[in-house]
Amino acid sequence: MTVAHECATFDATAFTQWCDRELYTPAIRQGTQILDLACDIHLMSLYRQLAFTQLLAAPRTARQLSDGLGFETSSHIALDAMLSRLAAQTGIVSVEPGPPARFQARAQPPDGKAELAELAALRRAMTELGPGYAAALEFLNFGCENFVTALRDEPSMMDRVLSGADAEHYQLWHRATNADPMQDLHGRMGAMAVAELFSGGTVLELGGGTGNGIRHLLEVFQARRMLDCIDRFLFTDVSPRFILDTRRAMREAFPSVPCEWKYLDMNKAFRGQGVEQESVDLVYGVNAAHIAKDIVAMLRECHAALRPGGRVAFAERVRKCPGEMVPRELTLNLSRYHRTAAQRDAEIRTAHGYLTPRCWLVALQRAGFQEAAIHPDLVVMDQVFPEHYAAVVTGVRGCD
Repeated sequence: MTVAHECATFDATAFTQWCDRELYTPAIRQGTQILDLACDIHLMSLYRQLAFTQLLAAPRTARQLSDGLGFETSSHIALDAMLSRLAAQTGIVSVEPGPPARFQARAQPPDGKAELAELAALRRAMTELGPGYAAALEFLNFGCENFVTALRDEPSMMDRVLSGADAEHYQLWHRATNADPMQDLHGRMGAMAVAELFSGGTVLELGGGTGNGIRHLLEVFQARRMLDCIDRFLFTDVSPRFILDTRRAMREAFPSVPCEWKYLDMNKAFRGQGVEQESVDLVYGVNAAHIAKDIVAMLRECHAALRPGGRVAFAERVRKCPGEMVPRELTLNLSRYHRTAAQRDAEIRTAHGYLTPRCWLVALQRAGFQEAAIHPDLVVMDQVFPEHYAAVVTGVRGCD
C-alpha cells in the first residue's frame, strides 16, 4: 500500500521526535506498564471468579462460555478478548485459532491471596506519577467490579455510562477521558498535529464527548496565536449532557471563539443533521471516529462535508495487532455498542473497537481520500517506545 506525500507544512520527522521526547514522558511510559500489569491481575481475578479453570477443562468457544454463564448475547466478544489476552500474557489458558477460537485451561491461575496487595502497590506507584494517573486504574477497577452485572444483569449499564446518561458514574467517565494523562494525550497529540496541518476555516469535531479534543485544540491554537484561524467551530456529539457541559466550559475558557453546538450521529448522513456538503475545512475527532458502525460510510460523509483541499484528522488509539485487547477494553467491552456496532471487514475492520493502522489507511483510500497518512512514524516509535498506542490519522479531499 502506498501512502501519498505529506502536507508541505508538516514536518513528520519533527512530530515523531516530539511524541518520543515530550508526549510520551517517563511517567506516561511507566504508567502504561503499570496499567498493563493491573489489567492482567484483574483478568485473572475474573478468570477465577467465573470458574474458567473448570469450564475450560475441554476446549470451548467464547460463545459457548457466554451462553453457559447466562450472559447477554454479544458478551462472547468480551470473553474472547479477555481469554485471548490471558493466553498471550499469562499462559494460564491456550487458544486454538478459529474462527471461532477455542480456549482451554492450561495452568492454575495464582490463588489471589496476593492480589489486593499487588493492586495496592500498583495504585501507589501510579499515584506517585502525578495528578490524574490513578483515574486509569479507577476505570479498570470499575470494569472488573461490574463485569458480570454489565454482561448479564444490566446489559445497558455501560452504554449509559459512556454516553453521560448515568449521573452516578458521570464523573468516572469524565476523569477517564480527561484527568488520566495516558488517555488525555490523544487530545494533545491531535492538537499538535492539527496546528501544523490546518491553515484556517471551519472545523467540524465529531464525537466531541467530554471535551478532550476541543480543549486541547483551542489551547494549542491560543498558545500559537492561531485562534483567529478558526472561522467557525462545530462541536458535535450524540449526548446532550456532553454537549451542554463542554459548551459551558469552552465558553468560559475561550469566549471569543465562534462555536456552534450540534447533535450529530456519525452513523447517519451529515447533511440531514445540519452539516452541508463542502461546508467545512477540517473534520476532527479524538478517539471517536472508530466507534462508527461503517467506517467507510462515515469517512465518505466526512469527504462530502469537506471543501476541496480539506482534511480529516483523527487522534486515535491504534490496535497494533488485530487481536490485541488493550487494558482500557476490560471496561469498554462491557458496552453493548462497543462490542457490536462495528461492521466487520477483512481489510478494514477485523475486530470491534479500535482499528489497526493498516485498516485506517485502507478505509481512507476507499472513502476517496488522498494523502492517507499516520503520525507519528510507527516504525520509529516501535523502536523507542514499543508500548506506544496513539496516532493521528489524516487524509485530504482532492481538489478535483
